[in-house]
Amino acid sequence: MVNLQIDARSIGKVENSDGLLARNTRLNFGDPVHVRVRRFDAEHPEQSEFESFVVPYDTSMRVLDALNYIAENFATDLAYRWLCGTKMCGTCAVRMNGREVLACWESVEPEMTIEPLRNLPVIRDLVVDRSPYEARVAKFEPWLERPSDYAGFPEPLSHKDMKNASKALDCISCMSCFSACPVVGLGGLTNFAGPAPLVQLAQTALDSRNDPAKVARALEHAGIFNCVSCYKCEEACPAKIPIVTRIIEPLKAKTAALVPHAARHSLAFKTIIASRGRIDPSELVLRVQGPKVLLQIVRAWRLLVRGKINPWKTLFGKSPGAAKAASRILDQ
Repeated sequence: MVNLQIDARSIGKVENSDGLLARNTRLNFGDPVHVRVRRFDAEHPEQSEFESFVVPYDTSMRVLDALNYIAENFATDLAYRWLCGTKMCGTCAVRMNGREVLACWESVEPEMTIEPLRNLPVIRDLVVDRSPYEARVAKFEPWLERPSDYAGFPEPLSHKDMKNASKALDCISCMSCFSACPVVGLGGLTNFAGPAPLVQLAQTALDSRNDPAKVARALEHAGIFNCVSCYKCEEACPAKIPIVTRIIEPLKAKTAALVPHAARHSLAFKTIIASRGRIDPSELVLRVQGPKVLLQIVRAWRLLVRGKINPWKTLFGKSPGAAKAASRILDQ
């Protein structure tokens, strides 16, 4: 019988000997684990460098075990965070060999390069400053404000009403997705809040009990349509939250409904598909940028020469038969 519940992040792990079982049997007791750790001090940033250590492997050894061994035997001043050690607090997230992991949960590898998370200021070694993330979350005011009085207990809440908000509650605020996101890495070029703050926002914004006016105020600051749906956040999430499909996409739909001016491009795209059965780049540019685009003669000429736009097809082209089917699908 075919298993249709396979996690996409697990595909290929068995074939590439990269599953949990393979990792835990890759090394034998006492084998050397070569670890390179990024050392950094905010007071002396020019001294940032990698320091190498050799740690003896122990049964089912985790990245956190290796860091603890280094701190106890070689570098007592090594700075790193961890509290629970059981995949609950999210404070031990680091980058290991170029990918975000929870140090308390990830098996060691024969050779490891351990670095702090990206897109956040580094305080020292593997410790990052969480305040930029926390400030973005606070800006969303992530709490419920009811538009009507509490009806009493028990309050009827259907699965349909709460399925996305409840999924967001699995977040442990490790910020792995924030580090993995390439759009956050662009810095001030976009106003994208980032996947981790949006997951915190979704806990209340996707809750049917929340005041739509309050949700709209929060979504104004999200910059959510700057998300490129690369799925790096879902790949990095240790809680396996489907961040794009169950968090960001529902938030985009709510933004289009409550803050339509923030979804101008997406709504124009939908309107064109519904009316023409296909996307028309010329009409999309006109709908999004308005008549002012006609003043950008040089840019328009470049788009025309490269075949990016076709005004003749926009004005006189016939809509294919797919228009009705597209409109029917989009209205569902």
